[in-house]
Amino acid sequence: MIGARLMTVDMHQAQDPARLKEVSSRGDDRLEGWTSAFALTTAWKRSLLFKMIVVFLAGIMLAYSVGALVGWSMFVDSAKEQWKNQARINTQIASATLRNIYTYIAIETDQGGQVERIVTSQPIGDDDSILYTGFNPTDVLALITAQTKNDTWLLRYDAETRAFVDVATSSGSSAAGGGFVAPNEPLFVGDAIKGRFAMGFATIGGEKHYIGLLPIVGPDTAILGVVAMSIGKATNLNRAQDELVRNSLFILLTILLLTGVLATVMAKRLFRPVPALVQATLQIASEVTDKVTPFQDRSDEIGDLARAIEALREAVVERGRLREIRDMAVKLEHMAHHDALTGLANRALLINTLDQALEHIAKSDGFNVLLLDLDRFKVVNDTLGHACGDLLLTTTSNRITTVLGPGDLAARLGGDEFAIVQRVNRNPEQEARTLAARLLETISSGFLLEGHEVVIGTSIGIACAPAHGTTASQLLQNADLALYRAKAAGRGTAIVFEEGMDMVVQDQHALEMDLKFALQRQEFELHYQPVVNLTTKAVCGFEALVRWRHPQLGLIAPNRFIPLAEETGIIVALGEWVLKRAAKDAMAWPDQIKLAVNLSPVQLRQGSIVEAAAAALRSSGLASSRLELEVTESVMLAGAQSREALETLRSMGIAIVLDDFGTGYASLSYLADMSFSKIKIDRGFIAHLPTHATSRAIVGAITNLARELDIEVTAEGVETEEQLLILKAAGCTHAQGYYFARPKPIDDVECEWNASVKPAVRPTQ
Repeated sequence: MIGARLMTVDMHQAQDPARLKEVSSRGDDRLEGWTSAFALTTAWKRSLLFKMIVVFLAGIMLAYSVGALVGWSMFVDSAKEQWKNQARINTQIASATLRNIYTYIAIETDQGGQVERIVTSQPIGDDDSILYTGFNPTDVLALITAQTKNDTWLLRYDAETRAFVDVATSSGSSAAGGGFVAPNEPLFVGDAIKGRFAMGFATIGGEKHYIGLLPIVGPDTAILGVVAMSIGKATNLNRAQDELVRNSLFILLTILLLTGVLATVMAKRLFRPVPALVQATLQIASEVTDKVTPFQDRSDEIGDLARAIEALREAVVERGRLREIRDMAVKLEHMAHHDALTGLANRALLINTLDQALEHIAKSDGFNVLLLDLDRFKVVNDTLGHACGDLLLTTTSNRITTVLGPGDLAARLGGDEFAIVQRVNRNPEQEARTLAARLLETISSGFLLEGHEVVIGTSIGIACAPAHGTTASQLLQNADLALYRAKAAGRGTAIVFEEGMDMVVQDQHALEMDLKFALQRQEFELHYQPVVNLTTKAVCGFEALVRWRHPQLGLIAPNRFIPLAEETGIIVALGEWVLKRAAKDAMAWPDQIKLAVNLSPVQLRQGSIVEAAAAALRSSGLASSRLELEVTESVMLAGAQSREALETLRSMGIAIVLDDFGTGYASLSYLADMSFSKIKIDRGFIAHLPTHATSRAIVGAITNLARELDIEVTAEGVETEEQLLILKAAGCTHAQGYYFARPKPIDDVECEWNASVKPAVRPTQ
């Protein structure tokens, strides 16, 4: 076509060189423009963007077409079934009306009860029937139409012409031009002539209707005529189908348009960075890769990017391989000997360090091994989550490294257990105790974990080399025995290994075994300590305190077996027993005397405390208003499940008391989240009231806060009259302690319920 256009230049223009050059130039420009357009079109068709749009549109069209076809089929089938049902109903109505008027006719039905035909020995609709019944056939059909809401025709069958002749219509007009109905309608020449009920589309009076045909036959089953009942014109019945087709096409076009626009926008946004990535990657000279780039055989933008990255890889692969090997070796060396979370040395490096130190111990003054185990770490991990637990471990490791001396090594053995190898200058035990004191001080300081202020402690076991061992395993074992003794001594302390500690461990194990059967053997008993109202000076309640009377060891202190019961899970069954027994004992007291029972955090985490409390109240008959359940501050960090359990108990009428308040587990903001009936001030503040202004200030602040929140305050551990006077001046409402009475068994509880409380024998100061 380009050549043809160039050949059409007339001879005059061809003879003008300048004109000929201009025409030739325009032809070259057009050729170049068409070539560029063709190249762009070809590139567009090859691009991944074009392929995605085509696949999207094809998928949408296929899915919509299948769905529309299925929906259309279901709609048509439903419509046909509805038309058939309406035709059957109209037949029933027509047959009943005709039978009421033409009493000489008979109605035959099939096995399903559907009217099959009308049998009569006399014509219907002729003059004799009018005289006999007094009804004009038009009026009869009008009665039927009034009930069916559609036209009805009475047609007579002409055997000579094999056609149906109009006898009467419900509207009074002729059914078809010339008084005949088209003789080739399938309904009329099919089932109707055979004398069976039929339904379908038929043309009557020049309009197409969906009708039901009720044949009229003689006694010899010869066809005499039919009653045709319309359910509606075809144009009206098919209007819904036509609208469905139009709406479907409109929706299809709309979906295709929206899908095309959306696919185009998304695909462009997805592949827009590709050219920039190709250009940027080719300019990078220091990146390293040791894998062959895939998808290089593709002809779209992804292929361009892959080939560009491969070109870069080939340029730097040699240099990168050497650097990667060096970095990997350094990384593996560090990972093999260091903890992944804290960065401290791991057990392997610790053992290696101990072995090397033992090899050169003759040339040195020895060294110490300190094992640390964080106190209450499990509570923090369970209540605040593992993220806060990991943060606590990393913060603790940082604090440990800050107090170490030159040449010392800190390691994490796993969980919340740490180890330290301390280089000794002169006195191993003294230097170990000095370092342990610094560790206890720095770890016991408060931690701020994701907005939560947490205070923990640590227990430390110490073994000195070579006095306590000449091998790494022996030193670690002896330090672990000392650590076990530190925990048993009440935690928050450091113990140096001594000979015979392994026997203590065995005794502790035996105690644990005895504890498992102590409840079955009925070795536990309850002691009760009175709570005094400082205003009336009368006893207002008793706190139930569990005691273990061991058959060989005698009365065992709670601080020995309660932590052991919590670790082994026995505390749940023990707590349920305490609730039932204490509630039963309290039923012998006056109604105004309340019962206080301590709850362990383990009981709340187990989730059965609500049922246990309800069972105790139900079995004893104790009113829920007389029961107080005491929980420590750790419950406010125990998660939603524990707090929901406390709210359920409170809704039962049971008072919830916050015990040991001020020990540092939670901030004051948690008081707004839980509805406590009473606060119990920790005995640690009460003991120093006369001598420490700080303790007096803290107690005053707690009482003022409780008064603002309308919460009662009970002071624990009151032992002197001076303490009592300070508490009363601070506004404390209740108190308990040795000043009033020691805990006693239920048989020894003697009290004048309404008399003033007299001080008990004070403990030796």
